[in-house]
Amino acid sequence: MYAKINSYLDPSGIFFGQSHKRRASKYDMEEEVNEESDYYNSSYGSGNEGSDSPLRFIIIRHGERVDVMYGAGWTQRAFDHTGRYYPFDANMPPSLPHRINWLDYDVDTPLTAKGLAQSWNVGTVLARYNLPVTACYSSPAFRSIQTADGILEGMGRKGHVALRLELGLFECTSWYAQSPIHFMSDNELINGGYNIDPHYRSQMHSLRLLENEYQYYDRSKETMKKIIRLHRKTGGTVLLVGHAPSLEVLTRHLMKGQPRPERLAELAGKVDFCSMTIIERESSSKPWQFRYSLDEQSNQNNWQQQQQLQHSNSFSNLSATKDIGKPLTSLYQTPATYTNYLAKPSTSAHHLNFFPQQEAYPPYFAP
Repeated sequence: MYAKINSYLDPSGIFFGQSHKRRASKYDMEEEVNEESDYYNSSYGSGNEGSDSPLRFIIIRHGERVDVMYGAGWTQRAFDHTGRYYPFDANMPPSLPHRINWLDYDVDTPLTAKGLAQSWNVGTVLARYNLPVTACYSSPAFRSIQTADGILEGMGRKGHVALRLELGLFECTSWYAQSPIHFMSDNELINGGYNIDPHYRSQMHSLRLLENEYQYYDRSKETMKKIIRLHRKTGGTVLLVGHAPSLEVLTRHLMKGQPRPERLAELAGKVDFCSMTIIERESSSKPWQFRYSLDEQSNQNNWQQQQQLQHSNSFSNLSATKDIGKPLTSLYQTPATYTNYLAKPSTSAHHLNFFPQQEAYPPYFAP
């Protein structure tokens, strides 16, 4: 994943289409070093302040992106000199909304046709398992916005839940250090048919340029803290659409885990398109719990590899799989659709254990 991000690098002092004066904040490295112990405080950033409403977060990476499939500079093939878009392959998006500078699609890339289908399929599955999204936050990256829009459309909730664009859900800024990224404006998105909440103001008003990975963890923790506070009284199911590292950096502190900045690029590289994790709590007095844990997924993958090896070495020996009682499936298939999901029985009136089937996902994070 680092290789893909580094391909964008080109020195620049401009970020998000406008220059920002450097200002002191709690995200400065010096202050973060002094406050590092706060990250591991179980109450810090957990949102456990006076709420009794069950709250669930579905955190998901965006779908398949165009630049990954067609390489940097794909816009030179897809747009003419007037900025008119012409898809040159069946997997290209059928249309794209107008933006001031179409070259901005180079870095702020859209989804492929497959990515759009992935997003819609995820929404239909979430609807089938009765996970009605009551609020949706998206990274301002266009690929994340498209994914959020597709999920809500697949759920039949697009007209009922407006997208809230949250700057704090964007990726680590140092990964885009040498290439300025210009996000689309609310008006451009609304004119393009996206249900954007024009009244929402991002909880993070700006991003620190060249933040390191630890600072990215801390910024993500602060973002989660603020979003949890917005929903601590109402509860419900909140959809967060971000990037590959989002599944790690948005949940690590809630589960009292330590940041893993030195491994973040490696971990993010193992997260497939439209992969998700679900984390929830019954009330402010109860701890956060994974309903679809990345570390648990890794353990399941290890089990699956061992079972398939045993199956190939001794096809006639069925006792091991019979005792364990889990199906054998092929390893790490590319998800064509997201219809193969399993829901496990719940032990609580508020809990729905929600597990995508193993074969639709790649291996994830080791503990």
